[in-house]
Parts: sequence; structure tokens; C-alpha cells
Amino acid sequence: MLSKPTTEEYINLIARDAQPIYPLDAAAIVNLADLHIDYPEVDADGNLKNPPLQFFEAGTGHGSLSLQILKTLHPANCFVKQANGEIDLSKRGAVLHTIDCKEAHSARGAITVNKFKKGMYSNDVEFHVSESPTKWLEEESAEYAALSKPTEDLLEFEDKEAFLSGAFLDMGGFDEHLRSVAKHLKLDAPLVIFCPSISQIMQALQLLLENPDIKLNFVRTVQLLDGAGGGLKEWDTRTAYIKATGKTGWVCRPKVGVRVCGGGFVMVFRKRAINLDIEKELQEMEESARLLEELKEKERAEAKEKTREERIARRAARREAAESEAGAEVTNAESEIQEDGPKTPLSSTSEQIESITKGEPVAEAKDEDKNVGKTDENKPEDTKV
Repeated sequence: MLSKPTTEEYINLIARDAQPIYPLDAAAIVNLADLHIDYPEVDADGNLKNPPLQFFEAGTGHGSLSLQILKTLHPANCFVKQANGEIDLSKRGAVLHTIDCKEAHSARGAITVNKFKKGMYSNDVEFHVSESPTKWLEEESAEYAALSKPTEDLLEFEDKEAFLSGAFLDMGGFDEHLRSVAKHLKLDAPLVIFCPSISQIMQALQLLLENPDIKLNFVRTVQLLDGAGGGLKEWDTRTAYIKATGKTGWVCRPKVGVRVCGGGFVMVFRKRAINLDIEKELQEMEESARLLEELKEKERAEAKEKTREERIARRAARREAAESEAGAEVTNAESEIQEDGPKTPLSSTSEQIESITKGEPVAEAKDEDKNVGKTDENKPEDTKV
């Protein structure tokens, strides 16, 4: 019993001239671009109301990544094949431009696409052979760029050369072409880069840090795992000669046993407006957040100090009330002694008051105290010896 091959079987078993990005990884890479392509709008005569969406791929290679990109773009080209079977490329709502520096790789990519599902995606792509992405974009793309120039209302935010709605890079030395690619991307268009080494991503981020005029916002870095499972992972870290640039760079990638097997890294960018300094805005936001936090901290400290002062005031008020109450009791005691008690010398009255405040009973005045200052007439005279 025969069955049609799946995309994975087709890519894995077809002849190849270059190492392919396997279908599951290729699908993940395209999915990271977050593309949503709708059917194009047409007027009463059947012509497209809007210019076609144009996408760019550097590094055609085996054509496996191209196939996944075309799968996403295909709905926009629903009017290309006419009812009579004729092909009208002017009705394309989206097109992929894929380039490679080697003619053999470009030809192999074309075969991969044209033989898949009877060539259902053949009309969605243009294959180009060019020395580099920069050379093609700067010198060989004028015909296509004229189809999708930015409108007048967007020139304030976009480069006048911008015509690409997205780009995918799968090549060595891609960091040397970021400036040119970014200049030709439309506002908020995604740039997705596949590279086998994490050090390449580090170099690209360093380049953007040193060149803020390259209008790209870094979004994320994702590792494509080289299989199912988990545990420890050995990495291949070494220097290597990069054929595309003629320079020496670092290799830093996952390793399985003694062979490097699959895997890799994907970095995602978004084109930002040309007249907005994102870094300055972020710094201002961070500074505002810091000042707000300082203000909140100051308010919390002031509230805490106010609570402490109120607590001290309440304690002082309670202490003052207690002292006032004690003073009132002493005054009442003195009044009672003066009105009801016997008249006694001041010193004796003071002692009584002190006894009252201490809660002790007041002793009656001694008889001797009543006769203070009087002469004892009955006292016998001293007898002389």
C-alpha cells in the first residue's frame, strides 16, 4: 500500500546539496515570526487593492525553510491560478525572495519546492543567486522594491527603501548584513535568524549595542533542542574558520556524544520606527519608575514617623492625665483636713497629707503636741547634791 509522503519524509529523503533545516525546526522558526497572512482584497475588476507582501530569505540551501515560509504565504496567492488554468503572477498577494551565493544550492532549493505536492507553492517564490544579502537588496532588488514602497503617511516612521514585510537569515556572517536588511524592513516587520552557535548571537547583539542606528528591537533567543529527553548537555566550544567571511570565530553549540547533531539557536528581531529612540524611552521609563519608588518609600517613612509621633503624644497625654488626677486627689485631701480635722501645725498637716497620698491612716495628734510651748508646773526641781 502506497501513501503520499509527509513533509518530514519528503525533506529527509529527497536528494540534497546542502544540510537542511529539518521540518520540525523549520516550522518552529517560521512560527516565531508570528506571521498572519489573509486572502488579498480585490476590486470590481478582480485586481488587487493593495501591493503584494514581500518576504526575504538569505541562504536557500536545501529549500526546507523556504517550503515552510511558503506554506504560510500561500493563502495570499489564492487568485494566481485562474479558472481557465492560466497563471497570473500580477495577482500575487505575497511573494518570497530567496537568495543563495551558490547556484547549485539555489537550483536544489527550486527542485525541492517545485516537486513538493505537484508544485503547489511554485508561484509563491522567486529564486535568486547573489553574492550577499546586502548586494541583492542594494543593487538587484529595485524592480521588486518599487511594488511595495511605503506610503506617504508612513515615511515619517519608515526608511524610504523599506519594502519587506519579513526576513529570514540562515547563513554565516549574517551580522555583516544586519544594517542593510534592517533598512529594507517595514515597520514592525520580523527578522528571524537561525544560527548553530550561541556566540554568533552574542556578536549580533554586541553589534546592535554599538550601532543604535540599526533600527532593530531584540525580542528573544530560542534554542532548538536536538532531541527529546533532558539531563546534562555537553557543548562544543572552540574557534573555527568561517568560510563566508574569511575570519576566525567561536563555535559554541550543543554536542551529542562525539557528533554535533541537529539543534541550534534562533534569534528574533522587530523593525522599529526610524525617528524613535527606543533606548532613550526605556531609560526614561526606568527613571520614572525609580523616582516613583523613591516617592512611595518617602511616603511610607513619613507615615511611619507620623504614627510614632502620635503614639508618643498619646502616651504623654495619658501620663499628664494621671498626674492631674493624682494632684486633684491631694487637693481634695488637704481640703478635708482643713475643714473637718483638728488644727495642727503646718509640719504635722504636711505629714498627714503625705500619709493620705500614700494610703496610710492618719495618727491622732499626741498630747505632747497639744502642750507644745507650755511650762510643766508639776515638774520637780533638781535637787542639789
